[in-house]
Amino acid sequence: MSYRVHWRLLGRENRLLDSGEIDGGFEDRHAALLAIGAFLQQFAQWDRHKDGSWWARRSPDADLWVQVSLIEPTTAEPDIMPQVWAMQPSGDASPDP
Repeated sequence: MSYRVHWRLLGRENRLLDSGEIDGGFEDRHAALLAIGAFLQQFAQWDRHKDGSWWARRSPDADLWVQVSLIEPTTAEPDIMPQVWAMQPSGDASPDP
């Protein structure tokens, strides 16, 4: 089983522009968190949402932002990402201006 790190690029009004996975999976949680940390270091601003995901953007006035989620393994790993990405982020999911 592996830990997966998914990202979503969002634009104005939280419109989904692109999405993907970082490095195809990690053997343990520590390795996945290190990858998330390295990914977030590219951005001037980043923080964590109440739901456990992270957000990042290049500057306070940037129109684009990225959301990063850690998917932990379960005993039966259903492919939940199409369902998760289909849901629109709630109004408080975007970074504060």
